[in-house]
Amino acid sequence: MNPIRRLPLVPLALYALAASAQTPLPKDHPALPAATHRDRAAQLTEKLAEPIGQTAAAPLAPKNFIDKHIFGKMAADHIPHAPLASDEQFFRRIHLDLTGRIPSDEALRAFLADSSPAKRDKLIDDLTLSPAYKAKWTYFFGDLFKSAANRVGNPGKNVFYSWIYDNLHLDRPYNDMVADLITANAVSNYTVGPASYVARWVVIGLQCEDEVHEDTSDELAINSVKQFLGVDLNCVSCHDGRRHLEKINVWLTARNRPELWQMGAFFGKTRVLRRTEIATSRDEYSIDDRGPGYDAGARTVVRVPRNGKGPVEPAFMFTGEKPAPGAPLRAEYARMLTSHPQFARMAVNLLWSELFGVGIVDPPGDFDLSRQDPANLPAGWTLQPSHPELLNELAQYFRDNDHSLRSVIRLIAKSNAYQLSSSFPGEWKSGYSKYFARRFIRRLKAEEIHDSLVEATGLTTPIPIRGTDFNARYATETRSPEDFKGKGQELREANFFLESFGQTNREYSERTNEGDITQAILLMNSPFVLRQIANAPGSFLNKTTSAADATDAKITRLFERFLVRKPQPPELAAARDVVASNPGKGWEDLQWLLVNKLEFIHNY
Repeated sequence: MNPIRRLPLVPLALYALAASAQTPLPKDHPALPAATHRDRAAQLTEKLAEPIGQTAAAPLAPKNFIDKHIFGKMAADHIPHAPLASDEQFFRRIHLDLTGRIPSDEALRAFLADSSPAKRDKLIDDLTLSPAYKAKWTYFFGDLFKSAANRVGNPGKNVFYSWIYDNLHLDRPYNDMVADLITANAVSNYTVGPASYVARWVVIGLQCEDEVHEDTSDELAINSVKQFLGVDLNCVSCHDGRRHLEKINVWLTARNRPELWQMGAFFGKTRVLRRTEIATSRDEYSIDDRGPGYDAGARTVVRVPRNGKGPVEPAFMFTGEKPAPGAPLRAEYARMLTSHPQFARMAVNLLWSELFGVGIVDPPGDFDLSRQDPANLPAGWTLQPSHPELLNELAQYFRDNDHSLRSVIRLIAKSNAYQLSSSFPGEWKSGYSKYFARRFIRRLKAEEIHDSLVEATGLTTPIPIRGTDFNARYATETRSPEDFKGKGQELREANFFLESFGQTNREYSERTNEGDITQAILLMNSPFVLRQIANAPGSFLNKTTSAADATDAKITRLFERFLVRKPQPPELAAARDVVASNPGKGWEDLQWLLVNKLEFIHNY
């Protein structure tokens, strides 16, 4: 293939990847307030969404209580909203959101031919029982729990993945899952899945066997609160909130470092012991509850020195509750954490953020608990949730439905609010963004781009899962991002592609969906992309071009396969020219053009 023929699309690709970037201000310009995630999502959507004219969308009947809150607030404030997404747009969106990859062209045609008014709800039910759904959400929670082989060992991350997958397959109550993560004991985390959650946060000192006990306890408290309550205690792990957090988080302003030690003390009896007696072991741990307790004057290798003295008794920062006498400390902590109202609020907000692109509280892991109630808002502060009553009702629904993740995902996906178009009738105003008045467009995650390319082209580079005889086809089937770091040039190229598109390594890097010039170049000329679009034996392209269908039919199939829609007449005419211009490589060129269209790497 000749990449030179594809260079004219450079400006288009760069525009797609930098669409949310701000134009630099003059040096003497006064500072502007920082754009929120919601602001950036709205700006990207306004730039990329297709215009649909000036006709206001017709009112939509509510399908569930989500719609009553979302459309009720818009009606009360006289805010217009987008119409429902087309079947094609919805079909692509729901597959990306629920399974992490685009659907097949055959499935698209069957869905469009179905005249049943309940076909969207049925599709949602079917997808949430599919292996692709379980793989996508297992990978999602693997990111949340930060399960990395370099922390818990290769066998540890494999068995942890299987444990998460099995829990999602059974739709096990989320509070029970979290309790298992916090309380797991094991002779080896290589054999007990949830034990790798505790092992992940061990802090090692100067030598492999030097576990810094209080630092490990702090890490377990900080990360469990962040992931399951949505509150970031990192600042108060080194100093009091007062005189540090007044402009950031009202609730944390009143917290102090000894309170963090009391949270860590729930893990004071927890020993995380590295299996150094096994010569071949790496990051293998035994976990039990025979530790010495928490010492406020113990050393630290990750924070400023502790200035306390002596034993610390556990107390739950959010309620002041202390464990029952003689009760296992971690079990008591798990009970307090999962029964606190914030546990359900964080869980449903996290799922909402994943499906809508923006949370009701956004970012989802940064709650200020003093700014949740409209009736008790501190002076000078704004309310944090865009829809506080909806958030509370979603949390109650979650509890009433036995903490079922699947039930909340289905509820959200079946709402008309979720199914709105990203295109907006008339003039869009920035103040509309907090109402969820349209669908926010987002760039696909690194794994979604990879898996959609694999799905569209039918070409697979096997990804060996270390420690097993299983070869993954999709990124979301891998046990962690480290599985791409295996042997072979093709895996290394795919790994570089994924990292360049913001994949987290679950150890020290955070996921990002920001664009840069490297990504544009990779979409055009990376060995991974050029290999995927090849007219190779067994590929979708090879099967399509070998068929006896007319040229227009073949072009239409490629559009349906890559963009999940039929081509518009001007696109069809342009595609004919591309195919005819080079009988040998024209079809590959067309595939390359489809991959480099804005809509392939964005979810509308």
